[in-house]
Amino acid sequence: MTVHVDHIPTAADAETPQFEDDVTPEAASTAGTLFCIFAAFALILLPFATVAGKRPLGWIQEPWSWPFIVLVVALLGGGGLAFDYLRLRRKPGFSAKAKEAFAGMGRSFAYAAAFLAFIGGVWLIGFTLASILFMQALYYMSGLRGAKWSLIGLAVTVAIVLAFRVGLGIWFPLPPIMLLFPDWVGNALGEYL
Repeated sequence: MTVHVDHIPTAADAETPQFEDDVTPEAASTAGTLFCIFAAFALILLPFATVAGKRPLGWIQEPWSWPFIVLVVALLGGGGLAFDYLRLRRKPGFSAKAKEAFAGMGRSFAYAAAFLAFIGGVWLIGFTLASILFMQALYYMSGLRGAKWSLIGLAVTVAIVLAFRVGLGIWFPLPPIMLLFPDWVGNALGEYL
């Protein structure tokens, strides 16, 4: 029996970064095209999502300026991937290789969905309650499920709320959930929720 060795590892190999996977052009072009579509959509919504600043500090400090710059750069930088997508999509086996762009992203999508729920929750139930629920969900999704971790999550949330409310002086309007309670509840607790 003969063993054939193509390459004997050297010290230089130890310093060379090893990548787990090679990204196929189909997967890269699909992901890049989706990011370009998102950037174009965000660019279209930008005038409706921002308002003019209250102080005349110049266009560079307007709320729309930096998102505009970043989205335009994203479109210019990802444009080549969109053209690659259009060129490659007719090749046989494209869809199977393109699906590699999303391999292993289930957990990322779950965290993104939890964050979007948190953002909606801030409006509906208030910053404090939404933060408590979000932090507990993150700890649970991460596999940290014991009582110790629930208490740590609660302590971290209290620290964040105190940093925003007391340290930075950031307050949100009374959440709509407070309308379900008597006025004294909203007056007593509303500013802390």
